[in-house]
Amino acid sequence: MASGKFFAGTLPNGTPQDTGATPAGKVRTASVNLVNRGSSAASVDVYISTSGTPAEADRIEAVISIPSNGIYKLTGEVVGAGERIVLQSNNSNTIARVSGFEEDA
Repeated sequence: MASGKFFAGTLPNGTPQDTGATPAGKVRTASVNLVNRGSSAASVDVYISTSGTPAEADRIEAVISIPSNGIYKLTGEVVGAGERIVLQSNNSNTIARVSGFEEDA
């Protein structure tokens, strides 16, 4: 069973960032940590989707405003087999880490 970091990196400006799918037969409990290292507020959307290019219906957090040098944490999200967390920021100053653990479904 995997545990620890599933994704870490700087989010691209305006492009969905696929953080990796949960393997078949597994379920993840995940946490998302976001840091805005920019000089102005960042706006981030969070999706749980079966696609790296999610639909509006996949959005679980909309237009999260993270102040300059601020943080945002989302914990305890259950992500089923074939699903993934997708993050989208309005700037290239947002750093993300998705971590958690996997177990058999």
